[in-house]
Amino acid sequence: MTSMYGGILCTAVIILAGISIQNNNTPLLNTYLSKNISSTKPYATFEEFYPFYLTEHSQKTTRQFHYVGTTLFFLYLLTTPILSISLLAGGLAAYATIPFSRHLSTGLSEVAVFLTVYFLSGKLLTRSFIKTAIPLLLGYGFSWIGHFGFEHNKPAAFIYPTYSFFGDIHMMYDAIRDQLTLD
Repeated sequence: MTSMYGGILCTAVIILAGISIQNNNTPLLNTYLSKNISSTKPYATFEEFYPFYLTEHSQKTTRQFHYVGTTLFFLYLLTTPILSISLLAGGLAAYATIPFSRHLSTGLSEVAVFLTVYFLSGKLLTRSFIKTAIPLLLGYGFSWIGHFGFEHNKPAAFIYPTYSFFGDIHMMYDAIRDQLTLD
């Protein structure tokens, strides 16, 4: 029972972090993020990235697939709360690489760091790679169906994996509050 409450707490922290990242007005965070970016990766901050993220999700069906995937992702985390620790560790590790990988044209380094930390810690905590893989398959599986099947574009996660994760949570949060604005 205690691990369930721990999982709920970790999931809530992750959601709140995703929502609050968009308001990165802290001097420390602004200093931390390098402005040295690739010409194919023009967004230095989440607040610059989020409007672009919304344009990549212009079709309602694509957004609905994201909402389903994100909901299933968090529901699975509630049933396997120990994975919240792995998700948080992998996410923080990936987020920490952003200033060092801005000059690269893809988000491959962020993805590699996230997956390494996430799967190693997930395997240690759950003793199963399958249990560790399920939330990613649910979240990305539904999202990618929306992108490749309906929106016909490449997911922004290929270039901005960390910002895209926060964007997905923020987009769902905006939709729940009925504050989603699309140009």
